[in-house]
Amino acid sequence: MLLLAAIIPALLFLAVIYRADRQREKPQFVFLLYFVGMLIVLPAAFAEKYLLDLYSQTSEPQTGFLATLITAFFIAGAVEESLKAIAFRRLVYPKSFFNEPYDGVVYAVAIGLGFATIENIMYVLSSGLATAFVRAFTAVPAHALFGIVMGTYFSRAKFEEAPIWPAFVVPALLHGLYDTFAMAESYFANILLILYLMWLVRFAYMRSYPLLQWKIPYRIS
Repeated sequence: MLLLAAIIPALLFLAVIYRADRQREKPQFVFLLYFVGMLIVLPAAFAEKYLLDLYSQTSEPQTGFLATLITAFFIAGAVEESLKAIAFRRLVYPKSFFNEPYDGVVYAVAIGLGFATIENIMYVLSSGLATAFVRAFTAVPAHALFGIVMGTYFSRAKFEEAPIWPAFVVPALLHGLYDTFAMAESYFANILLILYLMWLVRFAYMRSYPLLQWKIPYRIS
């Protein structure tokens, strides 16, 4: 029961994003990248632990809100989103199956939700159904939204020759801001987190919706 509660939200969000694609990609590509996202959790955990240990050994490690900011932006957000972006850049960006703009969204979300699935399993198995319910409306959709933004920037880089660096930087900043609110653990921070997620939905939608409107001439073989 707990395992299903941890897995189902990510699969539902992935299904929604996949079905929005008018020229749907082969499911095996999508699930392969979903599996890659799962595998990313391990190096992310090692990297974050190493950075946290390194930071704790500094001469004057910060505490309180400043420590939260450092952890959220420079450890969790930077590490997790960088690894996702590197996986996309190596495994998707140069490939022939990345041949239309909305593909970037589908593939990046698959990677992000694969990561979210393993992360969710660990949290839910240790904390129970209440955590599964909360994360189904917070952390899991957040990973999907970071993926939408990442995929949008990768698509613009490939199909419009826009700079590629926002695909690495913007999701990391968005993730860092999410973690700042989530880690603050206060009533006010929880309100800000809800408002931030509402804004993030709009931000991701405004960035990705034009990709659905691009016509088939943008499709490359």
